[in-house]
Amino acid sequence: MKRICFFLLILTSLFWTGCGNAVTGEMAEIGRIGDDLSISRAMAAKTMALTFYTKEELEGLEQVADFPDVPQTDPFYPYINGAVKLGLLSGDEDGNFYPEKDLTLIQAQALLDRLAPDYDSRMVLDESNQNMPVAYSLWIQLLQTALEAREEGLSAYGITEETRVLLTAEDGGGMFDNGYYGGAGLDLKPYENTALRYWAKDGEILALLEVADTTPTIENIYCTASGGTIRMEAGAGSVTRPYTGQAVNGICDVTLTEGKATEAVQAAELGLCTVKRVNGQEIYLAEQGLLSWADDFRIYDATGTEWTSQKVSKLICGTKGANYYLKDGKVAGAIITQTVQPENIRVLIGGAGQTKVTISAEGGFTLKSSEAEKTFSNGEQAVMTADLPWFDSGIVEAAPTGESPLSVTFSDGTKRQYFGTVELERRQDGISVINALPLETYLRGVVPHEMPVDFGETALEAQAITARSYAYNQFYANSYCGYGAHLADTVASQVYLGADTAELSDAAIQATAGKCLTAGNEVVTTYFYSTSCGYGADAKEVWSADGTFTEESKPYLTGGTYGISVEKPNTEEEWLAFWQDWEIEGYDDASPWYRWKTYFGAGQLTEITGAKLKEAAKSHPAHVEVLQEDGSWKAQTPEDLGRLTGISVAKRGESGVMEVLRLDYEKGSVQVKTEYTIRQVLSPTKMTVGDPIYLQRKDGEPLTGNTMLPSGFFAVKEMKNAEGKLTGVALYGGGNGHGVGMSQYGAKGMAEDGKTAEEILEHYYAGTTVQQVIA
Repeated sequence: MKRICFFLLILTSLFWTGCGNAVTGEMAEIGRIGDDLSISRAMAAKTMALTFYTKEELEGLEQVADFPDVPQTDPFYPYINGAVKLGLLSGDEDGNFYPEKDLTLIQAQALLDRLAPDYDSRMVLDESNQNMPVAYSLWIQLLQTALEAREEGLSAYGITEETRVLLTAEDGGGMFDNGYYGGAGLDLKPYENTALRYWAKDGEILALLEVADTTPTIENIYCTASGGTIRMEAGAGSVTRPYTGQAVNGICDVTLTEGKATEAVQAAELGLCTVKRVNGQEIYLAEQGLLSWADDFRIYDATGTEWTSQKVSKLICGTKGANYYLKDGKVAGAIITQTVQPENIRVLIGGAGQTKVTISAEGGFTLKSSEAEKTFSNGEQAVMTADLPWFDSGIVEAAPTGESPLSVTFSDGTKRQYFGTVELERRQDGISVINALPLETYLRGVVPHEMPVDFGETALEAQAITARSYAYNQFYANSYCGYGAHLADTVASQVYLGADTAELSDAAIQATAGKCLTAGNEVVTTYFYSTSCGYGADAKEVWSADGTFTEESKPYLTGGTYGISVEKPNTEEEWLAFWQDWEIEGYDDASPWYRWKTYFGAGQLTEITGAKLKEAAKSHPAHVEVLQEDGSWKAQTPEDLGRLTGISVAKRGESGVMEVLRLDYEKGSVQVKTEYTIRQVLSPTKMTVGDPIYLQRKDGEPLTGNTMLPSGFFAVKEMKNAEGKLTGVALYGGGNGHGVGMSQYGAKGMAEDGKTAEEILEHYYAGTTVQQVIA
């Protein structure tokens, strides 16, 4: 148990009144902020509410605070409402909140008791001090202590501690050297041109901690100097200061003294460079090799009318769209000056950490690094291992000398051919392999492996457009930039098998060349899956990181009815009857996965769920909750639950997809959230108990060994004996996959009904249009 002597803290803190809703100071001096300032009830409410909620959540929170002295238009209302919702603060006996009154010591102790009820250290209070105001700095210390007593650090609440230079201040916030931060209730004016240490969350200052420097140096900020002033780009606007030093135009270190820029030292300009891979620690530039980032490096996007700060993923791998600056041998910053297009794509192939990669090509190939080059003739191989001198100078590129694709054999013996070039780099875990090639050529290795070619050219055209749209967005997302790629070659992105192409899918790709699915001026996110049960899911019913299902869905990912003419089920009995009927017509009824069923013995399901719940609680903690003695549910790993006694649907989405499953055991109950985790927990694979578990599909072929249920669209039928004891569980369901976006079997069915690729896509992605996006 963590402890702190609150009494000593009180003795060493001063208590002043009169700060109201603001933290103010006549002048900034180096040292802790708020020792001589009291904290108001409104400000205390802000620190607590913003700890437990995001700003967006506070704005959308149910309005439970109803105080005559706190109108809903008050800037502090969302914070006070949040604190009331949390059960931390309330009004006085007269119904008022008194937001501007000082928080007193006795009130602070009550808040600490609610924040950390298991914390057994208390402040020493009596009649002489209990009504004294709490110093701002003391309250922040007490809040941190309470949060740590919950065994959760500040980062668990999304709070970051930062030290930044405040450039300009205004009512409600200020421009720091790294952007604008809100500051409701804080008078930031006295701290202009100083380095402040503070807590921040969601672009809002939660607490001021310290003035760290009154003559700060801002590192790696973009500046231009002319006419006695210097303009600095803060990433969310620019700020000027008087300046009489040497001319600068680029990434600089700028020192401020009494509101003036007294020195500006510019980093060396490297110019436009091609980024091969990038993460938060280092960047590989084709023209420079591997370089580390400087501390507090900055990335600006200067392609629009306003410069904005960006993350490293904005530096798109394989492109030459940014200008780089070097300081002390490290990259101090990058300025994105050109908008790049996804004409080429980079794919991580074979998985990371290869121990050996063998390359060959009919017609020969060239192997090249920054220091060496060698040509291999037809029949010759290059066997690459991480210890070879080839890798001492960085990335090694293999390119065919003829028209034939490269042949690559991976560590596990898998051999595939690839168009374009192949890049190899020595990494800590082995060799990473990247295939770089034109986007349209990439699709030739995707479409026939994401959809059977015999589905026909129209369905393949729809698949080509969705695959291109997905790759387009992945190019800009740059999610695999740490490997130097835009996508992987697995289902984690799209299945890509290189030069393994098919004539009919090639024709579909060519017929739709450059076309993507759009909504407004954006290419949409085109999720797709194998088979629907007749209904498609809203994205928010399927994906919920925190298990609340409150994420906002894109309007084109809201699901729908796919060829079903019967009335939609409403009750569990109706859903069970719906999935037990294997003759219902729909766009997907030709799929063997259109309907399926499986059966578990009670002992089997006890063993399977017991093991799978532990795995799920580890990988997705928010998705597994255990029923507490007070009737609440808490995210935790289930232990020693005994035999399964019941299984039921706790919550089902509008589409019919399972959102929350309840499992009752002899010694407790568990809730499992999201269709994917539910499918994993109900794995239809025998472990040690009972007979083999068969998954029966519509085509009559029983399957065994499936690691998870085909979909989250299913109903539960319990089997019990005369004494009411659970003996077995049957699951009846339909579909295969997550159920969001386009059903591939449904696309086939619609095509056979005479629909065009555009009509198919506009049906599955409501409100979208197929447009020529890539020239």
